[in-house]
Amino acid sequence: MTARPFRGNCLITGHEQVAEGIMRLRFSAPEIADPATPGQFVNVYLPGGEMLLPRPISIADAQGGDVTLIYAIVGGGTKALSVIGSGECLEVMGPLGTGFLDYTAKEKIYKNILLIGGGVGIPPLFFTARRLRELYGQGVRIHAYLGFRESPWYLPDFKEICDEARCSSETGEGADVHGNVIDLLCASAGAGTGAGEDADADAASDGAMAFACGPRPMLEAAREWCRQRGIPLRISLEARMCCGYGACAACTAKTRLLDDPEKPQKGPAFADAEGIVRKKVCVHGPVFWADEVIW
Repeated sequence: MTARPFRGNCLITGHEQVAEGIMRLRFSAPEIADPATPGQFVNVYLPGGEMLLPRPISIADAQGGDVTLIYAIVGGGTKALSVIGSGECLEVMGPLGTGFLDYTAKEKIYKNILLIGGGVGIPPLFFTARRLRELYGQGVRIHAYLGFRESPWYLPDFKEICDEARCSSETGEGADVHGNVIDLLCASAGAGTGAGEDADADAASDGAMAFACGPRPMLEAAREWCRQRGIPLRISLEARMCCGYGACAACTAKTRLLDDPEKPQKGPAFADAEGIVRKKVCVHGPVFWADEVIW
C-alpha cells in the first residue's frame, strides 16, 4: 500500500530568482525528499490563507533531505509565494502523483533516454536525469533536448549529468537552435538517439525511450515526433487541481486502454461505452503514456 503523503511546515533553506520570472525554492523535508520520484509534485499552501487552494509544483530535485522546486511567477499565488524568504516555514504536502519511473517495479533499461522539455516543464526532467544516472550509471545514454523562452539558464546543470544536452530558445541567445524544442529535435540528426530524419531506424533498434514535460501543444508535437520514429513516450500532463490527491476528481483526463504489455497503465482498467477511461491527473498521473491520452 502506498504511504500517505506527508503534510507539514517545512523550513525554507533557499529561495532566489534564477532567471527572469523564474524562482528556485529549497526546503528541508526528508519525509518528502526520501520517497519522492521524478515526475511527482507537491502541494504548496500559502501562509495566511492567501489563496484558498494549494499550488501544485513539480519536484525539480530531492536529495539529502531537501526538496527543490522551480516555478514561474504567473499569477497571484506564485507571486505571493515568491516573496517568502529563507528561514521562514512553508506548509507543503507530498510527494504526490505518479512519476516517470513509477510504472513497473523494475524499470526496463533502454539504451538511449530522450528528455524533452519546455519552459517550467524542464525542472522535473533534471530530477529524472539524475535518478536515471543513479540507477543505471553508464548503462544508459541520456540526451536532453530543452526549449527555453530566453537564455538557457538550466543547461549547465543538465550537462553535468547527461551525455548530451542541447537547447533551443525563442530569442536564439546561447542556444543550439533558434526556435522551439521540436525544431531542436528535428535539427539534431546524427545525435545517436534518432533525433532527426537520418537516424529514425536507429532510434527503435537502439531501444530509445522518451520522457516529456511542458506545455500541452509541445507534448502533442513530441507525441507525433516520437510516434513517427517508434519511440515510446511518457508525458507529464498539466491540469487545474483542487485537492491534488484524488478526493475531488476535478482534474480528470480522457484516456484509452492500451493493449500492450510493454506499457503498463495506472488507474481504472475499464472503459465506458465510448471507450474512454477517465483518470485523475493528480493520482493516476501526472505522467501517462502519450498514446494513452485522448488529445
